[in-house]
Amino acid sequence: MKTLLTFLLLISLTNTVFAAGSDSDDTVVKPKNYSKVKKLIKKENYSEAIKKLEEILSTKKFQNDPDIINLYAFSLRKNNNFEKSEKQYKIALDIDPKHKGALEYLGELYVNTGRIEQANQILAKLAGCKCKEYSRLEGYISGKKYKKLF
Repeated sequence: MKTLLTFLLLISLTNTVFAAGSDSDDTVVKPKNYSKVKKLIKKENYSEAIKKLEEILSTKKFQNDPDIINLYAFSLRKNNNFEKSEKQYKIALDIDPKHKGALEYLGELYVNTGRIEQANQILAKLAGCKCKEYSRLEGYISGKKYKKLF
């Protein structure tokens, strides 16, 4: 019986992954091409990532996923589309106000657009988390950029 339960649990987990950049401890079902999008971003192919993310977000099932919206906003920002990127970060944060990835990247956008005071306000929201997002945003604000995205 114990073996059967373990087997069933493993099968149920095969279609789920831990959400990248998520603040959730839960497993979340992601679209099939989600890992491909992350690879495109890692290769700095933001234009292609944007196309794939727009396809994913055209599916109602994923339109309220803050992780996907955060990656979309990140790709837009890296493609210098700051206005649209900011709107998308705010949408992700409307869905999950404590999404550490979206907070960090919105803070970076504020730095990119010369709004240091707003970046510091975002940093203050992350202050108690003792997380890599806080450290990275703090470094970004002070001019120390980090290399690893994921």
